[in-house]
Order: sequence, then structure tokens, then C-alpha cells
Amino acid sequence: MTDTHGLQPQQELQISGATVTPLYVQRQMKVYAIHGHEIDTLSMFNAAATVCFSVASFIGSAAVSIWVNRIFYTQLTPEAAVATIYVAPGLLLLAVVFIGLGIYAMRRRKSTWQTIKDESRSA
Repeated sequence: MTDTHGLQPQQELQISGATVTPLYVQRQMKVYAIHGHEIDTLSMFNAAATVCFSVASFIGSAAVSIWVNRIFYTQLTPEAAVATIYVAPGLLLLAVVFIGLGIYAMRRRKSTWQTIKDESRSA
């Protein structure tokens, strides 16, 4: 093999800067035996909580949007008056219901995880 630069293969690579020195460490980790249906349950409660909080955020912001829109108008149409008086509070109540469902899903997920930890034994 011909070297066009006139350097030996060992001289071609010049390392400058910091080098990595491996540090060998040891740690003890807990590993839980989890069945497939338990993983599905945890995932389902996580997804349910996420969806509930997202829907609550959307509905709550729609209700607030109706009230903020009311601020900029002196004369309301009959539809806008109904939306301000009845629809916005109804949407806000619905958002609170979804927040409650999200909290319920989070508590169920936590209790499922606690059951898994309680039923696991150290070997």
C-alpha cells in the first residue's frame, strides 16, 4: 500500500483533546416481573390520562375563548348571548369532568404499579 502523505499508518491519526477513560462501576437495580397484561394496563391508563387532560385543555380553552370574545363586543347576537351564558359554563363543567377522569386514570395506574411492587419479592 502506498502512502501519499509520507506518513506511517500509526502517524496518520493524531488525537488531540480529551480522551475517554472507562470507569468500571457496579450498581444494584430492582427488576420487577411484569406480565404482558399488566404492561397493557399501565399503558392504557397512561394513554387515558393523556387523552383526558388533552380534551380538558381543549374544551376549557374553548370556554375561555367564548368569554374573552365577549369582552370585545358591546352588542351581542342572540347566539353569542346563549354561548356566553350557557355554552361556556357547560364547556367548563365538561372540562372539569375530563380532569377528574384524568386524575382517576392516574390513580389507577399508580395503584396498579404499587400492586406490582408489593407482589414482587427479592430473590
